Amino acid sequence: DVSFELHKSEILGIGGLIGAQRSELMEAIFGLRSVVAGQIIVNGKEVIIRSPKDAIKHGIGLITEDRRQTGIFPLMSVLNNTSIASLGKYESKLRLINHGNVSKDAVEVNSMLKTKTASMQTLIQNLSGGNQQKVILGRWLMTVPDILIMDEPTRGIDVGAKYEIYTIMAELVKQGKSIIMISSELPELIGMSHRIMVLCNGKVTGFLKKEEATQEAVMRFATQFS
Repeated sequence: DVSFELHKSEILGIGGLIGAQRSELMEAIFGLRSVVAGQIIVNGKEVIIRSPKDAIKHGIGLITEDRRQTGIFPLMSVLNNTSIASLGKYESKLRLINHGNVSKDAVEVNSMLKTKTASMQTLIQNLSGGNQQKVILGRWLMTVPDILIMDEPTRGIDVGAKYEIYTIMAELVKQGKSIIMISSELPELIGMSHRIMVLCNGKVTGFLKKEEATQEAVMRFATQFS
């Protein structure tokens, strides 16, 4: 029984302790988990999402919490990891894929994100954590999403790469994208979010505007068992 709104050009942060079911909620919205009841309304219209394919069709992308387990395809190239979610866009009526356009757009998005890789054919497992995360971000940008869910977007990456991810997020918001960011790092959650929704045991325990958000306020809601 969770209700919330996400505004255009906004980063909505989601806070809470382990077991608050933040990731589970986002996976349900993205079609990775079944939903028993409720509505998802995008731009004033109800949408039915039963699978990630439906979510992508409605302009939603999801960067998962565990990059190595559920984010990258380690034995595939940077090119394939970047393009895998958007191949349907490049199909002809005969269901043939225009690989030239796929490659061109994948190179373009990785160049824009300043991904450091020897070539687009490099296996993604050979990249640093920060560059792997950029490739995953590029994957979703190729689907041209309006809403991007980012679950622990800077976990396991160095300070320089974190700053680059933050800069990219700020630029996406300027472009009119909306971001839902789950973060267990309170400085990141408070610093990047326009509003924060806090969960505890699968329930919303509070919302904080940017000017109200402190570590103490977030923790107060995060431990508010109901």
